[in-house]
Amino acid sequence: MTAIESWSLLAEITLATSVAVLLVLAMRRPVRHAFGAGAAYGLWAMVPVMLLAALLPAAIEPVLPLQGVAAPVLDAITPSASSQDTGTDAFAWMPWAWGSGVMTMLAILGWQQHRFLAGLGPLRRRPDGLYQSLATRGLPAVVGWRPRIVLPGDFEQRYSAAECELVLAHEREHLRRGDLPACLVAALFCCLFWFNPLIQFAARCFRHDQELACDTGVLRRFPKHRHTYAKAMLKTQLANQPLPLGCYWSGFHLIKERLAMLSRPLPSLSRRLGGLVAVSVLVVSAAAAAWASQPGHPALVPPGKLLLELAIQVDEEPVRDIRAVVVPGVPYEERFDHAEQSWYTRWTTVQLDDGTFDLSATLERDGEVLAEPRIVLRDEASIHIGRETEIGDFNGLSIYLRISAGAPAEP
Repeated sequence: MTAIESWSLLAEITLATSVAVLLVLAMRRPVRHAFGAGAAYGLWAMVPVMLLAALLPAAIEPVLPLQGVAAPVLDAITPSASSQDTGTDAFAWMPWAWGSGVMTMLAILGWQQHRFLAGLGPLRRRPDGLYQSLATRGLPAVVGWRPRIVLPGDFEQRYSAAECELVLAHEREHLRRGDLPACLVAALFCCLFWFNPLIQFAARCFRHDQELACDTGVLRRFPKHRHTYAKAMLKTQLANQPLPLGCYWSGFHLIKERLAMLSRPLPSLSRRLGGLVAVSVLVVSAAAAAWASQPGHPALVPPGKLLLELAIQVDEEPVRDIRAVVVPGVPYEERFDHAEQSWYTRWTTVQLDDGTFDLSATLERDGEVLAEPRIVLRDEASIHIGRETEIGDFNGLSIYLRISAGAPAEP
């Protein structure tokens, strides 16, 4: 994959994920009010699903059948034609810049994880299998690659017996729902799209919806203990530093939102099921739209053949897009009419040993030869025959072309 292709792929998946994030941000609150916090949290599946859809192979576009005429290979060079290479070297630094950003963000998140865990100090394993720390802020929490529940040092002193049960139910709900792997996916997105502030903002909103959905799960198990659960929330000391891979107590505004949710009735089973169906349909539809919006990939080029793609414009007006499989050294011809003029083009391409293509062409208008260019290109080039007006418009024939090769022919 060339540098330009890599950069094009990154731009494509960045667009897909950004659109997905905007859709989730627009729908999360209405969906939460209609179907509950669990449905709003489920909306975030749209982001990785649309990313995967953008990475799937696009629809295969058909190509024109092989056409050829008996004619010698042209070798004339005319000053009226100009070509330009793709300039792939100019983009060679971009993958390195992106990779450096990924590694930098990964180091930052790793440092944040290490700092939080170091702040817990030595952990004591309790007889019930839980861990207890001397620290108090942000705890209880579920942390680590191998998830474990860490309690604050004053857990039994801070909370009543009923509050202890509810707080532990909250942490176990995180484990039951698989929220830590989801946090890992969110952290990976922050690394891969370190340059996109929308992804960084979305990670915080994702955490909010995750906690609200977890609270909803606890309330379904303990519907008569809302007041006790609210008291436990108010007693918890919020963390003052981030924890990328973990579920912990942080954010004063989030606590306010969680307390406000405790005063609202939980959605019924039918509403939750309706929300599950609605969110599933939305996620699948968005993924299908992301896949369908990709430009179609060309059909596989047969071994020993070349794929010739032409975009022809007359007076800056598109008149013809052509994609045809051709045999090296055998001319391909194309005729078309535009503005009461008859155009004829003929193309002959040979692949050179260094991977470039030697292309010769004949361009005619109403039977008159306008140019017989011959150019060497790596993959893309353009040919312009005409003149530029005083206001910057171009009058004449413009052809943008691309050539790609199939597998080498078997001996």
